[in-house]
Amino acid sequence: MKITDKLIASIDKKLERFDPKWQAENGVGGQRSRYYDKTGVAKWREWRGVKDTFYDYTQWLKNLGSMAAMVGSAPIACLKGFWEYRWMGSYLGTFMFIDRLFEGYRGYELRIAHMNMHAIVQSLTKKIALVLANDERLGGGPLSDKIVPMDEVLPPLFLKGFKDLVPVPLQTLPEFIVCDVDQHLDPYYIDVAEAYGLPADVCSRCAAETGVAIDDAFPIFGRGFITTNMPCNASEATSMFQRRRIKLPDFPATLAMIHNEPGAHPYSTQVLKDAIAFIEKEYGVKYDWNELFKYAKEMNEQNTIELEKWDYFKTPYSPLTGISETLYRLYSWASVNGQEHYFTKNDRKVIQIIRKAYEEKYQPFDGKTRHRAFLWGPSAVYYTDFPTWTQNCWGINIVLNMDSTMGHNMISTDDPEQAIKDLALFSEKAVMRHHAVGGWDNVNAIWEWARNFNCDMVLCNDNIACKGMLGVHALLEEQARDLGFHFIFIEHDLEDCRTVSRQDMRNCVNKYMSVVLNEKPLDPTIVEFDDSGAY
Repeated sequence: MKITDKLIASIDKKLERFDPKWQAENGVGGQRSRYYDKTGVAKWREWRGVKDTFYDYTQWLKNLGSMAAMVGSAPIACLKGFWEYRWMGSYLGTFMFIDRLFEGYRGYELRIAHMNMHAIVQSLTKKIALVLANDERLGGGPLSDKIVPMDEVLPPLFLKGFKDLVPVPLQTLPEFIVCDVDQHLDPYYIDVAEAYGLPADVCSRCAAETGVAIDDAFPIFGRGFITTNMPCNASEATSMFQRRRIKLPDFPATLAMIHNEPGAHPYSTQVLKDAIAFIEKEYGVKYDWNELFKYAKEMNEQNTIELEKWDYFKTPYSPLTGISETLYRLYSWASVNGQEHYFTKNDRKVIQIIRKAYEEKYQPFDGKTRHRAFLWGPSAVYYTDFPTWTQNCWGINIVLNMDSTMGHNMISTDDPEQAIKDLALFSEKAVMRHHAVGGWDNVNAIWEWARNFNCDMVLCNDNIACKGMLGVHALLEEQARDLGFHFIFIEHDLEDCRTVSRQDMRNCVNKYMSVVLNEKPLDPTIVEFDDSGAY
């Protein structure tokens, strides 16, 4: 052992009493001891040992640099954005949000988690600066007429055949991803929609999007808008409000819902062709297949690496788990979609660490995992760090999330006709679409996925306002008993924390683990606590 390693080990030993994981093991505190009551604000940063604490802090500085670069690239537009849009203020909670996401992370899992998160932060900050600098509400910019607004669950890759146009998922910045950061934002927009007359039993995601439109909180740019019926037909209903307030020509890309049917895929392929024709007409540009192929190659490499990651997820030695896996895959697939080479480079680095960890037989979370779980169904956006909590509290490692299994087929890079067919299949298996509302055969694939990834437990999100999953509760519970899986339904209201709180969600797990399995928590301080006032 090197002298420096000995010194670090000595310091770690002397300061271990400040480590919340050590505190929980010794009955003198835990993760929640660091927080002010009812908040997500910590009194001090988590002590993880010298090396990990230092690394964690450097990544905090790295993300701060990306935020500063965003403001520096468009200072006036950013200031106007903070003045104009309520949702901009919620992004100020990003740093506390990231800290909560990776509580308890050490070693390889901490490094990969921060690498993935920095890729998201870097991409997101650039996108915010781009949108605000060209938002016609704020005065517009040189790219105002070159941006193509589109529904956030329609993968933007198929529009990369337009060389000079920039596809931007419209709802991501003001409604969807910001709810990850601030649980109290979307309830405001939901109330706006319901005050306007929208029924209260509508999916909270659709209600929030409607409220953003009615509140005139969507940035305005582009000459035409691509809407969709994904992940469910309620989204196309939401689009009615958006097209009325935004007042742009729109094309509804209504892909086949039950896409396993024989005629579904040809229909979806034609829809994408029609969407391309619509953009050609509204923007006065021609589609370039060679331009698309460049980005398809990036997406193919990312998906190739993703499939290799899955092989390691099947073992106990993968350091990419929980929310660091889920959030990265969700953002990189839905918002980046092969457009940013940085994500390809990040994937290359991550898979190298995963390979090394496997060779070393490295067990994440100090080997404290008790159960391997597959997380099914659309997750509560207002409780993004739920997978972190399940591991820290009960030793439940969520090895894969349903949303991570979205479109992973390869796309032709030399044949236009085959490429558009591949893109249609890619789009049909989009966020919250394929397995949640793609038909019973796809829903019922839950058990095959869980078995393939060597899981003994399935956590199933139960979005109480989702019409697509109504009626499957009893069927899935019965199948779980027959197949020998531990099975927990997690009730939530997707983007409205007032209906089902974070603690209500935790209680679903707490009751099962303590009553059914008779297990004790790893950290008693986070079994039950009030975080209703947290971001």
